[in-house]
Amino acid sequence: MFLTNLRSFRQRLLIGVVAPIFLIQSLGLVLEPWHLESDFKETLSEEAKIITHMVGESLVLPLWDFDMPKVENLIQGLMANGSVGRVTLTDVGGATLAEQTAEWFVPDAQSLQAIHSLTYDIGGQQEALGTLAVSLSTDKVTAALMQSLYHKVVFSVVILGVITIIVFGILSHIALPLTQFPRVIGRIGDGFYRDIVPGEGRQDEIGQVAKAISQWREKEIEISDLRAQNNETARRERKRISRALKATQDAVLIADENRNVVFGNEQAFEFFSEASVGRLLSFHRCVPSIQSKLIDDALIGQTEFDFERPVSVRSGAIHRELFMRGSPIRDEDNRFLGTVVLATDHTDQVRQIERAKYMAEHDSLTGLPNRRLMEATLEQWLNEPDQEATILLADLDAFKQINDTLGYQVGDTLLQHVAFTFANCLGRDAIAARLSGDEFAIIVKGPQSADRAAEMAKDLLATWALPQLVAGRLLHSSLSIGIATIEQGNCSADGGVRRADLALDEAKKSGRGGVEVFRTDLEEISNRKSMLHRELRRALEGKEIFPVFQMQTDLKSGEIIGFEALARWQHPDLGAVSPAEFIPIAEESGLIADLTNLIMMQSCAAALVWRDHGFTGRIAVNLSPKLFGAGVVEFVSDCLMAANCPAAAIEVEITESVVLANRHSARQEIEALQALGLTIALDDFGMGYSSLSYLQQFPVDKIKIDRAFVSKMLEADEPHAIVVAITNLGHALGMSVTAEGAETDEERLSLRACDVDYLQGFVNGQPLPMDEITEVLQSRLIARKAS
Repeated sequence: MFLTNLRSFRQRLLIGVVAPIFLIQSLGLVLEPWHLESDFKETLSEEAKIITHMVGESLVLPLWDFDMPKVENLIQGLMANGSVGRVTLTDVGGATLAEQTAEWFVPDAQSLQAIHSLTYDIGGQQEALGTLAVSLSTDKVTAALMQSLYHKVVFSVVILGVITIIVFGILSHIALPLTQFPRVIGRIGDGFYRDIVPGEGRQDEIGQVAKAISQWREKEIEISDLRAQNNETARRERKRISRALKATQDAVLIADENRNVVFGNEQAFEFFSEASVGRLLSFHRCVPSIQSKLIDDALIGQTEFDFERPVSVRSGAIHRELFMRGSPIRDEDNRFLGTVVLATDHTDQVRQIERAKYMAEHDSLTGLPNRRLMEATLEQWLNEPDQEATILLADLDAFKQINDTLGYQVGDTLLQHVAFTFANCLGRDAIAARLSGDEFAIIVKGPQSADRAAEMAKDLLATWALPQLVAGRLLHSSLSIGIATIEQGNCSADGGVRRADLALDEAKKSGRGGVEVFRTDLEEISNRKSMLHRELRRALEGKEIFPVFQMQTDLKSGEIIGFEALARWQHPDLGAVSPAEFIPIAEESGLIADLTNLIMMQSCAAALVWRDHGFTGRIAVNLSPKLFGAGVVEFVSDCLMAANCPAAAIEVEITESVVLANRHSARQEIEALQALGLTIALDDFGMGYSSLSYLQQFPVDKIKIDRAFVSKMLEADEPHAIVVAITNLGHALGMSVTAEGAETDEERLSLRACDVDYLQGFVNGQPLPMDEITEVLQSRLIARKAS
């Protein structure tokens, strides 16, 4: 305990060295008097025995002679010895014969006593005379011992002092660096590295300690340099992070484990208002309740949150759309340290998306919902239980003619006027939409939707039956309307629109300015059309479609001057499919080129075979208007080249719709076909928009009068007059004329009387396949040779 209270190592070391010496010396001083006293007492005892023996022997004779004076003298002589305290002489019986005691003698336990028996030798026998007892005092011995001990103690103290001084000096020299080490270490700990480490040059243990301290100082210098570099790097890093957080457009909030916000950049203050800094939970008071609850759960549960959709946030009078996400912050031991919340302002993007969504769902010209929004709304209505909806589709009649003649600006204004009339006739639970071009729609919801849609159709037809003032012009047009009613569960929105479209198509077929309500047979017709579309593609890859050939004869001579190739389809399940049914399907589905190629190639093959039998006429092949404007010249040329067929063996038939589609390009294509060596026949003349200007601009080689005039020319004067007029017109323009559809001899004779050049019809026989026509030509060739 004493050593622990000493603060100096040197003091502890000094005590540690001197104390054992002191203890050893003290033990020697304690033990030496004890040994000396024992030795002195033993010597004194021997001395007493010797003295007693000598005096006793001296007393034998006087005592035998009973010479008491001499005895007394001897005893007094013995008492003269300063160490004898008492002398006692007794006889054999124990009676005291003489006794002397020194004045200073006090008998005690420390006193020594020597006894000698006195005997006298008479003739060899010992005669007992008595006993001599001598008592010696040890006081003088003790005093001498104490004096000796005193001198030894003084000497020991002096020696111990000298040793202490020498040891202290040596230890001071040895331990001097130790006393300076704490100061040096403290200075190094405080960052002062220039002090010299004492004892560094020594070779002993202290030198090793000094070298270790010096090495530690060098390490601290290196660490200090690295720390300074790291501090500078950290300072720059913090500066970069601070600038980055200021420069970023995102709001950044950092909270501790108690959800107290400890950092928020400028955007965070701007997005969530300055009052939000405090408890993290307080910032989302301006967030809608649903997202706020989710944020609460995530922050309290120390989990992540990330909203896929922007969150509407209002800070003061400013409304923003923010993408918000948060993540817990954890250390390397997965201890929760807090939460970081990021918020990105997507207000402009959301508005752009909303604008894009509006534009994607609305017509840019009229502002009405488009097909996409209408069908989505209709689908939503149909998802309601026991719900009913009616679709009204309307098509503006003659819009293309108005657009082409008066220009697109007038056409656009007319469409806007249509949209206005549609929007004005709406009631509750009704939406108007523009689907495409001049096609508009109204959808009505509710159990009375069919009646309401019928009333709207009635009002719209009545409105558009009157001239409309559009862009300062009175325009005459009308609407064709189709209506379909569907119920929840029995038809989809897309299916309902399709039903209304079928009804609209039926209204157009029935005449413009009418209304038709969907019937199930319309869907059956449509389904058959879809089925034929699928089957037609397959049939073109097989041998189900083939041409038959109808004769064309000279009305004057009756000779066969050519054939028209007519496509036929023999379906394995449906039987014969009418060309009037599958050719429009081929045109709509883009298969008309494949169909025409098939008929053209087989017609070319037939022409080559028949030429071997002496036939020099042409085979007429119909070219669909869909082929014009799409490389029809190359198409026909490739077919002729592939079949190795001369152009003089083929005639192509076109309709007036080819001319109407594009006058300039159609004229060039017709002239190019003629340049190949083909003849051009204008089919169904008089049934469309035929005019003298078309015949003048498009110099075709042949005109074909439609059977609608031929079949009625014997019944009324007007058809007969039309046939005569067309024939005279064709001849006047240098074109030959063919009449189609003659079925009786009377019609043939009447056509010949009208000066028609050629005849095509059942009166010449049914259309026949190639093999049978080959047999007919072969038989005629044989008959001609025989005649």
